[in-house]
Amino acid sequence: MEKVTIQEASHRLNLSQADIRECIRNGELKSSREPGPRGQRWMVELPEEGWVDGFRASLHELAQQMTPWWWPTERMAGFVHYVQDLGIEEIEPLYLCGLKGNNVWDAKGHTEEDRCPECVEVAKEQGLPLW
Repeated sequence: MEKVTIQEASHRLNLSQADIRECIRNGELKSSREPGPRGQRWMVELPEEGWVDGFRASLHELAQQMTPWWWPTERMAGFVHYVQDLGIEEIEPLYLCGLKGNNVWDAKGHTEEDRCPECVEVAKEQGLPLW
C-alpha cells in the first residue's frame, strides 16, 4: 500500500485536507506518524482504486434514489438536463450536453419531451439509465 502525506492524499483523492483528517479519525483511512525531512509527519495509506469516503458514498446512495434529470433554472422552463457532475465544494452542475449551471431544481414528473436532446443522446451513448 502506498503511503503519502496528507496534502498528497488530499490531491489524489480529491478531498480537502480537513476531510482527509476526518476520514483518518473515523477509521476510513489508515495513517501513521513517520520521520520526515523536518521531524515527524503523518503519512496516509492510499486506499484501493474506486474508494470513496463515507460522505460521498452517502451522496451516491441518495443519488441512486433520485432522477438524474434536473431543471437548469428556478423557472423550471425549457429542457431538463442530465446531471453529469455536481462539483465538490458548491452545487455547480455540469450537464451531459456541456451546459453548466449554478444550482439544480428537481425535475420529478417531467416528460420525455422535456428532456434536452443532447443529454439524451450522450446518456444513450454512455449506457446511462434514462429513468
